[in-house]
Amino acid sequence: MNRTSLITALRSAIEPLGYSFETGDAHSAASKIRTYPAAWLDTPTAVASEGVNEGFIEYRISFRLLHAADHDAVLNPESVWAKIENDALVFLHNLYIEEGVVAIDSIKMVPTAFQTTNHGELGLTLTFALKVELYFC
Repeated sequence: MNRTSLITALRSAIEPLGYSFETGDAHSAASKIRTYPAAWLDTPTAVASEGVNEGFIEYRISFRLLHAADHDAVLNPESVWAKIENDALVFLHNLYIEEGVVAIDSIKMVPTAFQTTNHGELGLTLTFALKVELYFC
């Protein structure tokens, strides 16, 4: 799985849940996100690799799942965060069954409010280590 395949797998795992998918540098999120719910992928970082002709590469993934924060959501953010957390778990399952994915480890989910854009959203920052198969030749 190369970098392009990785991003395609992440997109394929989240879009069936109704999220629009955007990626790039975190500072450009406000200018790229136009519809909610939205999934923002920070640029994946390769943190380890093993093998010579074929092997594995491990990426550190930071993914933000965002919902527009209307009046009811601001008054009761726990209900929104509970839904987003469930979506994150389904997303991880969808990703795990993608071809080439070997392991998903070190999962961390942190609820957020009004941190990614200036639109006003509640979200969840999902970080994890993703180990994938890699073919060098």
